[in-house]
Order: sequence, then C-alpha cells, then structure tokens
Amino acid sequence: MTKRVIAVGTAKASPGKWTTGTLTLGHYPDAPITTPVNIVCGRLDGPVLWVQSAIHGTETGGAIGTLRLFKRLDPASMNGTIVAIMAANPSAFRGYARNTPLDGENLNRLFPGDPAASHSRQQASVLMETASGVADAVMDLHSGGDQAVVPFYALYWHDGSDASRRSRELALATGAADIWRSADDWLRGAMFANLTLRGKPAIIVECGGGGSLPEAQVDVFADAIEGVARELGIVPGRPRPRSAPRELSECLLVHNVHGGYFLPEVEVGAIVARGTVIARIMDPYGEIVEEIRAPNG
Repeated sequence: MTKRVIAVGTAKASPGKWTTGTLTLGHYPDAPITTPVNIVCGRLDGPVLWVQSAIHGTETGGAIGTLRLFKRLDPASMNGTIVAIMAANPSAFRGYARNTPLDGENLNRLFPGDPAASHSRQQASVLMETASGVADAVMDLHSGGDQAVVPFYALYWHDGSDASRRSRELALATGAADIWRSADDWLRGAMFANLTLRGKPAIIVECGGGGSLPEAQVDVFADAIEGVARELGIVPGRPRPRSAPRELSECLLVHNVHGGYFLPEVEVGAIVARGTVIARIMDPYGEIVEEIRAPNG
C-alpha cells in the first residue's frame, strides 16, 4: 500500500522524522507572509492531526506547548502525523497584536474566508483549505493573550452532526475540567465551527494569558495535544480525561459601566452563585464605583 503523502507548504512529512518548512499565507508588498510549520510523522500510516497556534498574535502558549510535546514524542512509536502551524496569523504574531495589523480584522471571525477579499479573509481561506486537505482533525490553541486570563477549557461546535460528536470526544481527551458545547452566532465565523460544518472534527483549547506564561500552562497545552493524539490513535495509549468534566452550553459576556481599576474578587474558572460579586471597579481616587455581579450561576 502506498503511504499517504503529507505536505504543508514547503514542509513534507517523512516517516519516523520531525521535518520543518513554511506555509505562505499572504504577501507583503515586498515579501511573502509565511508561518513556520513543524511535522512529526510516525513510521506507520495513520490519522493526521493539525494543531495551530497564534491565530491571535499575543496567544503564544500553544506554540511553546506544541514544541514541548514534539521534543518528547517518539516518531517510531507513532501511527500517523501531527502537523503544527506555529503562527496562524504571522503579521499579528510579529506585531504582538490580537487582530491582523494589515487590515485590523479578527481572523478567527472570518472563516471560511475568501481568496478574493481582504488580506485576513484570504489568509482564512488558505488555512481552511490547507487544513481541510490534509487533516483528519484540528486543534486551534488559544489563551487570553496579553489582556485577559482564561481557565483551561475545550470548546466544540454543537450541532448534532457526526463531526460534532467526534469533536466532543476530542474535547474530552484534552483532560480539560470544562467542556463548552457552543452554537453561539458570534462564533460562526471561527475556524473550528466551519470545519465541523464541513464534517471535520475540530476543537479550540484555551488556557491562561494575562501576559505571563507559567510552566504549568505550557504543560497543559502539551498534554492536551497528546491526549487528542492518543484519542486519534496517533500516539500509543489512551487519553486521561477528567472523570466528570463540567459541560457548559453558553458564554455570557459581562461589561463594566464605569471606568477605573478592575479588582477581581474570584479566581478564574471559579463556580459562583448568581448575583455573586465577581469584581469591583475602583476609580483613581480610591472609591468603589461599581460592583460586577455574576449574571448566572
């Protein structure tokens, strides 16, 4: 049987090896816009897991976690391949920005993209079509970037399809304590949602942020990828999911009304009752001008 040929840009998989290359996602006036690509390929054929990081340029933990995992993998024991896109939004990564500096757009709201539209939409189209062409499953790694902190959770698109059900299994395999099944309209332009709608399992993994990257968060990303690779049969062994993860169905965004300093009252990821004070706003004169309460519980 002929072994499946896996190539992403200039990176080509080689059985039993870690190979590298670049993928062109767009063009500056004087040069291509490329992202580094790492591929670890097992000696035997098997599924292909696509893992990408930094679709928002300040969210770098996933890339470092991916490299940590790659350094401990043994390609000789793998049945299949892991493809890693190190900066899914290269210009945002280089500019340390959430949105694409070239056009100001949030790339992860523009899928499936459009090859004849703005730069970010062209970029979305390249990512979407390339991933669809080589991958059997997709992980998109996120954090709170430099402006927010998020707990460790996995997110999948919930529409009752076979791809959605498989995405839930991959989300559970990450080992996250919280699993968010989403059908929120504001996420319909995200890559994971559009891949699921095409019949390809895809999830988002979120962890950390706030401008710091503790070692424990790097390990979270590495372990989450390995858990999904085990679930797919790429890496030997079974994933170690949480025995009873919480499954969530919605995300409520709460906004302050008054300006000032944000003083959190609970830990990220805490479970609280409706009406609990989760933060206070203090003005520059030391007065508490607003209490922010949990809208749900």
